[in-house]
Amino acid sequence: MKLSFLMLIILTAPIILSAQMVEEYDLGLRQDKMDIILRMQDTRTIYDGKLISLLTDADPVIRSRAVMAFGSIQDTSVLNLLVDRFANDKDQQVRFMAAFAIGQTAGLLYKKSRETLEHDLIWNRLDLSDEGGKQGFNPKERLLEEIGKFGTEEALTDIITRFGNIYPPLYMRGLTMSIARFAVRNITTRESIQYLLKSIKPIDVARWLTVYALQRIGNQPEVRTNLEEIVLLYKHRDPLVRMNLAALLGKVKDEKICIEPLQKLADFDGDWRVRVNALRALSNYDLNGKDEIVRTFKRSFLAGNTNIAVTALSTFGNTGLKKDDASKTSKETFALLEKIAVNRDNEYEWQLQAEAVTSLAKLEGKDALTLINSANYSQPLLQAQLLTALGSTGSPEVDHTLLGYIDSDKPLLYRAALEGLSELSKKNPDDSIIVETTYNTSINALKINDVAVVATAAGILGDSIFIRKTSVSPLLETLSRLRVPDDVESIQEILSTLGKLKDDKAIEGIRSQMEQRDRSVVYAAASALKSITGKDYSSDIPKYFEPIFTDFDFKYLNSLSDTFRVKMETIRGDVVMELYNNYAPFTVMSFIKLATQRGFYRGLPFHRIVPNFVIQGGDPRGDGWGGPGYSIRSEFSPLTYETGMLGIASSGKDTEGSQFFITQSPQPHLDGRYTIFGKVISGMDVVNKIQLDDHIFDIKLAQ
Repeated sequence: MKLSFLMLIILTAPIILSAQMVEEYDLGLRQDKMDIILRMQDTRTIYDGKLISLLTDADPVIRSRAVMAFGSIQDTSVLNLLVDRFANDKDQQVRFMAAFAIGQTAGLLYKKSRETLEHDLIWNRLDLSDEGGKQGFNPKERLLEEIGKFGTEEALTDIITRFGNIYPPLYMRGLTMSIARFAVRNITTRESIQYLLKSIKPIDVARWLTVYALQRIGNQPEVRTNLEEIVLLYKHRDPLVRMNLAALLGKVKDEKICIEPLQKLADFDGDWRVRVNALRALSNYDLNGKDEIVRTFKRSFLAGNTNIAVTALSTFGNTGLKKDDASKTSKETFALLEKIAVNRDNEYEWQLQAEAVTSLAKLEGKDALTLINSANYSQPLLQAQLLTALGSTGSPEVDHTLLGYIDSDKPLLYRAALEGLSELSKKNPDDSIIVETTYNTSINALKINDVAVVATAAGILGDSIFIRKTSVSPLLETLSRLRVPDDVESIQEILSTLGKLKDDKAIEGIRSQMEQRDRSVVYAAASALKSITGKDYSSDIPKYFEPIFTDFDFKYLNSLSDTFRVKMETIRGDVVMELYNNYAPFTVMSFIKLATQRGFYRGLPFHRIVPNFVIQGGDPRGDGWGGPGYSIRSEFSPLTYETGMLGIASSGKDTEGSQFFITQSPQPHLDGRYTIFGKVISGMDVVNKIQLDDHIFDIKLAQ
């Protein structure tokens, strides 16, 4: 019996080993195909047929990844294949990815083709049965949402007709997000608003996505008609509902109904993000004679939460209030604003001083000049904001001060001085000396070897008060010496200005930019040519752009887990983030190589903070114009910008570098437009404390 058992082991061992070998072979084959997909996606090449052939691979994992790749490639010639995968693939994940890729791509179609596609999708590819399945991975619901990215008004009407009135409700989340995505594109209908309004009854069951969709729609008759009921949402338990409600009320601007709940939200809400949105909303109203609201701003100037204080100080400048208002409350508020702006004993954080100065310049004009000290500050971002504020006063005597910073060896101050001169000219359009000085200064700035200075100067020359044919030659001369990827933003701005100048002499120089290897530059050139000639140059845009930089280090890439954690150490504390190698592999690899191999992020500041939107860092220049010296391609996925999502900044598709941002609340309008490559899993309290110019100590792999 022992012998028989031994023989059994001997006989079956090769079979077991063979099965293991087959499994390893299958996994190896899958990895080889994955590498092909990633290479094709990164180089945007589909015409050898390799990537297309993988759409029908026997392995659903491969099919799913191949389909998702087309969401980044965005080639309309494969839309029929994507529709086929959505309609006929047996794997739900593949169909879900197909819905995403369709939404990412169909917006590039001409209107007639879009109309044909949307009609087919709504009436032939969607039915009234719910697939269910894994939460968040319903292909039909996702397709409804994606149609909102490209559909016409007729499509929105058809969607509501077909799905908006059935009971029990079907695809509610997808339908709501579809309406929101239509609204982001300024497309809405009476019926779609009515659908949303039904979804907030009773008030306590309202979802934040519904209120988000309403606030994207904004000030429409149906919203105003139901405002008394909508406004009751200010008591809702979900802060995301309340913050989107505040944004909506700021757009509607009905003083009788909206002011009181907005004030309560601004003063007492337990979530700082709601208070920020409420303050922004209140600044849209006429506050003359509304002392209680002015007191709300005054109290918020001194809020313990810097995000609230910064928002109150910056948005107060939009109110149009005057210092000489007879109201005692207004005078006291202006007195505090001036005290913060002067900041004589450094009693206040410099970020607050910068916003106070900017608001004073807007509200008091020339009278604010004595309160703005343009002397050198140790904090360059503060000094830059002071220079721009000087121009906003409109006082002609500041031109000498601003010109003193032209030719500065500090590009940040040079650019701020240019912006200050531009603001000064706009305040004094009839002063030929100021306008001429600003024009000549901007022309001379084109010669500076700095991307930010050149882009700023080119943008100024495109302003209506500076439009002159004499700008064409210096702009073309500058354009001829700029190179991608380092000067992409400058090139884009020059092309935009040349388009506004509408001079035939610029055509040849612009045409030369159509040969660039940067997609965003070529599209900018085509747009400029159309502005000058009236012709459509889209057919001249290459189907394929050979990347300037690639990093096909698959050995390193495949050594990384699908998800893994990194720790960002900052002056405010540590933030642990999970990176999504399975959704944005080249972005993750670039980020982690910069962090661990080059120590790139050590000591870099957060150069952009927009309360209740994003914090942004990763720029070696510290002013938003820098990068790692190369660009990587966009890697779009069906992931959505929830609270704490990690995204890569860009100046157009396929121009990503080292700058990253973290969202402080959901931002659906960013979905499919900026690469998501991770999420904060601990330390959101730290993220919400980070302020302008706070520094990163290091980013390292988490233990």
